[in-house]
Order: sequence, then C-alpha cells, then structure tokens
Amino acid sequence: MKIRVIKIVFTDALISPTDIPKLRGYFSQSFPDKTELHNHLPGGKFSYKFPKIQYRVINRHPALIAIDTGCDIIKEIFFHTDKLVLQNHIYSIREKEVSVSEEQIGVSDSPIDYKFISPWMALNQENFKAYKSLSFQEQPEFLNHLLRENLKTLSKGFEYTIPDIEKIKVCGSFQPRSVNFKNRKMLAFYGDFSVNFYIPEYLGLGKQSARGFGIVRKK
Repeated sequence: MKIRVIKIVFTDALISPTDIPKLRGYFSQSFPDKTELHNHLPGGKFSYKFPKIQYRVINRHPALIAIDTGCDIIKEIFFHTDKLVLQNHIYSIREKEVSVSEEQIGVSDSPIDYKFISPWMALNQENFKAYKSLSFQEQPEFLNHLLRENLKTLSKGFEYTIPDIEKIKVCGSFQPRSVNFKNRKMLAFYGDFSVNFYIPEYLGLGKQSARGFGIVRKK
C-alpha cells in the first residue's frame, strides 16, 4: 500500500529534540481549528487515532511530517508560517525545505532493518508491570511483541489490514533509557530491529509518536 507523505523542514531555526513540545504547542495555538495538529476535540475530548501530522527535529531543524489526509492541512501551514515562536524565542522563517513522496507501508517479502533514532515509548502503565515481572531473558521477546502491536496500530491508522499478523516477525535488540516526559521519568528504549514490514522513514511508533518519540529510520 502506498501513502502520501509531505515533509517540511524549517531551515532557518535550530532547536533540540526537547523543544518538540514547544513546536507542537505553537502550531496548535496558531491553527486551533485543525484538530490533526493537536488531537483535541470539542468538549474536552481527545482523539486517539494515529496522528497524521507529527513533529520532528531533523538535523537540528524543526520539521513537520504529514501523512495521508494530513498533507492537505500542512499545505496551508506552509503558506501561512513566516515565523516560529518557541517559548521566548522568535525565529523568522524565510526558507523551508519541502519534500513530497509516496511511501510503501505493509507486509514485505523479506526482513528490513530499522533503528530507533529517538526513544521508543513501548510501555504503558499496564504492560510496564508485565515487563518488569519478566526475567532478563524474557524481556526482549516481550518488546518484540509490543513492537508488532505498534505495527497493527500504525496499519489501522491508514486503514490497512495486515493479512496474517502471525507472519509478522520482529527481531530487535533494545537498550533501556530513562527519559523525562512532562516532568516524569519514563522507561523508553533505543535499538535496532528487523521486520518483514515496510515502515515509512521518520514515522513514529509507540506512545507519543506525534511528539517525536519512537522515530524509525532504515539502517
């Protein structure tokens, strides 16, 4: 299955990955009617759909990744963004790098090697307890299973049905890393993995993918 992807990189600004929440906050406030930018719905509700617009830092530059239906929204942002205000810092935006592509998503005939270039937040409150109860030898297979579940979530976001989930084979090597999220210490993971599945580059897997966690690139 092919999906449309638009990437905008704001080359006039230099930020760090810890600034991604500020970037998300700026666009959410600038375009409050575009729920795809913040996933907040009327009445205080929240959309848990796979985010079609995700925030990134690419080569230290702030960036937006739009997927599928998010591409129409990001076109409007492109023409109406001449500055970024991140907390107390104002960046004048005179140059933007834009790339448009069609990316493959779905089952592949052979394994593909990937790596996480930002912390993968694989665990929620429930499966964190399950993970900690496992032996050191059992934990890697548990993470492989969670990654496969992330691919199911990714597929649903694009209305793609995995023909047989049992034929998706994940083999990963993950290193735990403590990260600070909303002033709380969270357990996340870096690492490499192979899987017989096409994942578009710079897409995020796991929790808080729109905020820059779990970003995947091919090795």
